[in-house]
Amino acid sequence: RARLTQELYDEVKGLGPLETLLKDDTISDILVNGPHQIFIEREGRLVVSDVTFKDEKHLLRIIDKIVSAVGRRVDESNPYVDARLADGSR
Repeated sequence: RARLTQELYDEVKGLGPLETLLKDDTISDILVNGPHQIFIEREGRLVVSDVTFKDEKHLLRIIDKIVSAVGRRVDESNPYVDARLADGSR
C-alpha cells in the first residue's frame, strides 16, 4: 500500500517513474529514448533501467511537466530537449 501511495504521489506531484531514478544518488544521468527504453549512467557506465512508462501518452505527459516547468516545449519542430530541473539536475 505504501508503494502504491508513493507511485500515486510521484505521478501527481513529481515526474512519475523517473522519481525513483532522480532520488538515487548513484545515478549521474538519465536518458529517455522512449516509454520502454530508459538508460541510466552509474559510475561512468550506461545501462538499461528496469523503470518504464506505461505507454507513449504517459511519457508525453511527464515530458510536458518537465519542459513546461523550465519554459520549453517539445513538438514535431523541436523533438529533443535538454533541460535543467529546478534542483539543478538535467
